[in-house]
Amino acid sequence: MEDYTENLNSNSRDILSVSEVNQTADDFLRDIPPLWVSGEISGFKAYPSGHWYFSIKDSEAVLRCVMFKGDNAKVVNDPKEGDQLILFGKLSVYKRTGSYQMTVRQMELAGFGELMRKFELLKNKLNSEGLFEIKNSEQLPEINNKIAIITSSKGAAIRDVISTLKRRSPHTEILISPTIVQGEQSPKSILQSLKLIETQYSNNNIDAAIICRGGGSIEDLWAFNNEEVCRYIAQMKTPIISGVGHETDFTLTDFVSNYRAATPTAAAEIISEGSSRILEYFENAKLVLRRNIINKIKEKTQALHFLKKQLRTPKQKLNEQQLRLDEHHERIELAIKNFLSKKINLIDIKFVELNNVSPKSRLVKIFNALNVLKTNLNHQLLTIVNASNSKLNLIQEKIHALDPKGILKRGYSITTDGQNRVIKDAKRLKKGEVIQTLLSKGKVKSKVS
Repeated sequence: MEDYTENLNSNSRDILSVSEVNQTADDFLRDIPPLWVSGEISGFKAYPSGHWYFSIKDSEAVLRCVMFKGDNAKVVNDPKEGDQLILFGKLSVYKRTGSYQMTVRQMELAGFGELMRKFELLKNKLNSEGLFEIKNSEQLPEINNKIAIITSSKGAAIRDVISTLKRRSPHTEILISPTIVQGEQSPKSILQSLKLIETQYSNNNIDAAIICRGGGSIEDLWAFNNEEVCRYIAQMKTPIISGVGHETDFTLTDFVSNYRAATPTAAAEIISEGSSRILEYFENAKLVLRRNIINKIKEKTQALHFLKKQLRTPKQKLNEQQLRLDEHHERIELAIKNFLSKKINLIDIKFVELNNVSPKSRLVKIFNALNVLKTNLNHQLLTIVNASNSKLNLIQEKIHALDPKGILKRGYSITTDGQNRVIKDAKRLKKGEVIQTLLSKGKVKSKVS
């Protein structure tokens, strides 16, 4: 344990303010190079400014963190409570409160890199075996009367697919094969659904199939990178479209299917393309018929209006009154808006006046005055110290001038008797007495003769 007794008893104490202590701690931490930290996210808050404030923790400690808007804009998916993260950033001290924190520059989910490595290894393996070349888009039927959908029965993907098919191909029958699309049980559930679809295709009960789910992290979509699932899809006779995740998401089912769609909705649009063309033909015919009918109605309506103009009816008078009423309504509405605007401006002025006399404004003025006094005090202390140093230097010069050793250096000497008394008068010396002469360098003994 360090001993602070010497500093405690010292007459000169270097006393720091709280802000100076926090600044010193911040300077010390900023000398530490940027570092990587892993942990579980806790207490995540996104403020209107766009900045993120949160903590990461392990079983023994917690570290407060901040990630500013410019840096967190690069994060693809916002973190959520309990996520395991890997962070890169610098340590610092928030000087206002003295709290220790990490300013995060980069964030990623733990394990993401390892999953991508496994993804690329399996992709290369299946590609080298030629599984990506077995199916192609030309094997998809042009018109599909019966379609199977392999997805979760509760997700948004099933609603989007069904809505798109009903809009683009109303005659198409839809067979839904519910499956688990996320978690450890997902690959087994997907395989069961694929086998059921293959049986339906063999019995001529369906024309093609869609395997899909909504977007998510790489962990959420990992079931669609399962090797057994991919191998089964590659050897299926059923034409199949993969619509997993968002446009930027890629899974291995995309490569072994007949066609890869960017989203579940896009998959529904692709599989209903042929049927939608037939529907478009009927829609165009309906539009032409409707346009002809509308034109005929317009012709008759114009003739009727011409005849109506020849008559002066009570309805016309009512319309004129209605126009005047509308004008008065607009004037009243404008007057109300002007009145409210004036009141709002008056409230803003009162708010500014109130803010000027608020304790916070007074504290700011007092704080500024204290800073001025602090500056003046430092200047006065510096002046006193400089004057004391000058006075001390003058005293040192005088002491040096009176120092006997200084006189000796100029060539003088001091002679003493046997009792070490300085000899000032030669008459005091006796014959045979031993005397000593002190020079600038060394001593000389002599005997009086």
